[in-house]
Amino acid sequence: MSSEKEYVEMLDRLYSKLPEKGRKEGTQALPNLIIFNIGNTTMIRNFAEYCDRIRREDKICMKYLLKELAAPGNVDDKGELIIQGKFSSQVINTLMERFLKAYVECSTCKSLDTILKKEKKSWYIVCLACGAQTPVKPL
Repeated sequence: MSSEKEYVEMLDRLYSKLPEKGRKEGTQALPNLIIFNIGNTTMIRNFAEYCDRIRREDKICMKYLLKELAAPGNVDDKGELIIQGKFSSQVINTLMERFLKAYVECSTCKSLDTILKKEKKSWYIVCLACGAQTPVKPL
């Protein structure tokens, strides 16, 4: 019995020294999208910075967002996305969260540290944290 008690005490001591396990998203804080409505257009001021942070080309993010909004738009030379039409920041943030879940977040470890890779006609999310490779629907 004493060896079992010692074992449990050593385990407790070990677990008390381990750091608290945090969620992976906390390590990579994403910037909030700065969204303005000017007349009948919507502008996302820090779109290029946001795309850089999630390691995706702004063309891919723009294509997804414009397709979901069913609106024309383009990225200007300052990295701002200009969308023809008036959309609320809540709608745009919800769509970007869906994009993160579908095309950025690792399905295995939930890390945002991923890259999007295309092999032949297939798209894959490759996780830089755990090495998992997950197929995704083409954009």
